[in-house]
Amino acid sequence: MRLTEEKSQVKERSFPLLQPGKWLGSGLLLVIVVLFYWKLVLTDQFTWLEGPDFANQVLPWFQFQASQWRLHHFPLWDPSSWAGQPLLGQALPGAAAPLNWLLFLAPLKNGFIRFTAMHWYYVLIHYLAALNCYALCRVLGRSRTASLAGASAFALGGFVGAVDWPQMLNGAVWAPLVLLFFFRSEQGEQPLKNALLSGFFLGVTWLSGHHQVSIFLTLTLVALWIWVIFRERRLDYRAAKLAAVCLAIAVLASGLQTIPTAEYGIRSVRWVGSSQPLPFGVTVPYSIHEQYSLKPIDLFGIFLPTMQGHPWNPFIGVAGCVLAGLGGILAWNERRVRILAAVAAGGIVFALGPNSLLNGVVYAIVPLVEKARSPAAATILFALGISPLVAYGIDRIPLARNSVWLKRTSWMLVGCAAFFSIVSLVFFAARIAPAITDDRMMIAALSAFAMAALLAGWRTGKISARGGAVAAVGLVLFELANVSTYWLASYGENPIRDAYLLNLSAHDDLVRFVRSRGSGGRILYDGNEVPYNLGDWYGVETLNGYLAGLTQNVWDAQVFMTPMQDLLSVRYYFGKTPIRAGQKELFQGRSGLKVFENPTAYPRVWSVHKSMRVADQKQVQVRLLDPTFDARQTVLLSDPSAQELAPCDGRLDQVSMTRHEADRVVIAANMACPGMVILSDTWFPGWRVTVDGQTAKIEQAYGLVRGVLVGAGPHILVMRYLPASFLVGASMTLCAIVMVFFVSWRVSRYKNA
Repeated sequence: MRLTEEKSQVKERSFPLLQPGKWLGSGLLLVIVVLFYWKLVLTDQFTWLEGPDFANQVLPWFQFQASQWRLHHFPLWDPSSWAGQPLLGQALPGAAAPLNWLLFLAPLKNGFIRFTAMHWYYVLIHYLAALNCYALCRVLGRSRTASLAGASAFALGGFVGAVDWPQMLNGAVWAPLVLLFFFRSEQGEQPLKNALLSGFFLGVTWLSGHHQVSIFLTLTLVALWIWVIFRERRLDYRAAKLAAVCLAIAVLASGLQTIPTAEYGIRSVRWVGSSQPLPFGVTVPYSIHEQYSLKPIDLFGIFLPTMQGHPWNPFIGVAGCVLAGLGGILAWNERRVRILAAVAAGGIVFALGPNSLLNGVVYAIVPLVEKARSPAAATILFALGISPLVAYGIDRIPLARNSVWLKRTSWMLVGCAAFFSIVSLVFFAARIAPAITDDRMMIAALSAFAMAALLAGWRTGKISARGGAVAAVGLVLFELANVSTYWLASYGENPIRDAYLLNLSAHDDLVRFVRSRGSGGRILYDGNEVPYNLGDWYGVETLNGYLAGLTQNVWDAQVFMTPMQDLLSVRYYFGKTPIRAGQKELFQGRSGLKVFENPTAYPRVWSVHKSMRVADQKQVQVRLLDPTFDARQTVLLSDPSAQELAPCDGRLDQVSMTRHEADRVVIAANMACPGMVILSDTWFPGWRVTVDGQTAKIEQAYGLVRGVLVGAGPHILVMRYLPASFLVGASMTLCAIVMVFFVSWRVSRYKNA
């Protein structure tokens, strides 16, 4: 490829953060990020966890995984809800995200994950985002101070600053490295090595647990490679090969998460915002995309701190907008600046959903885009493109003192500042308080005045380039702090405001009571009274839970029917009043909820000696509702290849579950005659069983749970969950790591020879 880029102010070398003497910037970034999030890590008064998704779903998922890591288990299966579900395959629990592994290794407190650890984990995510964007800015030739501003804009504002879901953030933090190594590869600097690295970090974004950011980054990288391949108005075969290598390594690197997710996806339904969950093969309706798009009015949220009506707020502030705009204008002759501007513009236009033709066309013709149900999440591209332009602005403005753009922009800022001030005063005097007019509009006014003064100082030479750069960094941080940390909840003071987190400690007495009985059996609880994933939080088995998806066989089974609950060993119910006949009250907790027992619940394991063929799950429901049918004696089988049982007298059978771990179950069975041992856990591919050390087959009994044929006499059944999808996916990711290290080593060795 031809090198067409003009010389940068800072000579480009290898990855700057790995060079001796290059640690000052990363150290300053750490100080900036820690001080920016002082509420979380320098006090014990605030938290980012007070919210329904975080308290009800994310924390319990992390609690379950942390407890498993303390037991030296890498959790693949979650037995705590819906009779057991694949954990890695669900993706959202983030089991494959490397940053989460650091969190899970942190010490627990009384067996529970520490809020302090969660707060530092949150800060670490943002620091890593800042560090990666800093590296991108430095490779683009930006000065250290300017790069600090660009890194701060990316990590503390825009998408990364506004979004709290770690599943999304853990993908977004790697986005700058995807672009960094693409830039190097397309301009001919060790093209193979850098193409591999760009694709590798794209693959790492897929390990985060959420697909939206990864899909949008993949689309962007594909579009950029297409441009490189055809930019000379003819097919560039070498560029095409590099693109193929880049995308192939991305597929390999993502395997640890994407392969198990694909296996789970085709066998599950997913809640996407419609009235009913959708199977993977059904297209997410465009009406859902319309619902989760930016509205045109939300574009004011780019520079107004009062416009926060959307969880994917693109805010970077007045100073950030001015610096990025001037940086783009003054450095427009650089090809990479034009690429950054295109990425930012494409992201914000796509995020507008139905108000953007681009969004509809891409939704209609590009595979998997319809699965990314939130076009507004494309603001990650806006942040990725505009943040380095902030650094360009800081570096280029002092060198363009005679530019007419500086004078015009200064006067425009003065006008905007005056307008915001007058509007704020009028609304304050009139006591009008809609969302757009809270007192932070004056922050925009102050920032506009300050930015106008800074430009004037730069233009007239009253402020040095370095002094102005430091002031610009401070102004950017001043604005971002009025949005990104503004609404952090204070906890421990207001029971109403802290309702979600307080719930997590309200029902431990109910769980202790059930555990004290030692009789096994699952728990069903009132989801209105216990909105969080009680099973994951306390490490008990429950029927219900707060998930994004559910295996198709559980969804089809209508598990809230009484016969199905009995079949799934639902022995206890947590609620204020009974929900079915025959429930017996056992205990009342301090929360007012009671423990009721279902006397007809089946044991966790039992044996049967009769079988009946059924066509599908509907036939299973018909049989289970038949009062003359006894599921304790007869198993329903829908698989034509399943062996039928020969009836015999098994009243003397002794079956018990001697060990139950997340991914391993041990059952002791002493059978009077040949039959089937039933375990009331969800059947799913990947579970394997040995009977007395010999491999056997797990049948899908009753269309839902696991059954194993055994002969007469004593037996030990060991079930393990080790799906081929995990082994293949892990091998793919490991292969990608080895390839990247090997190629990087060979290239470096050849270069130094």
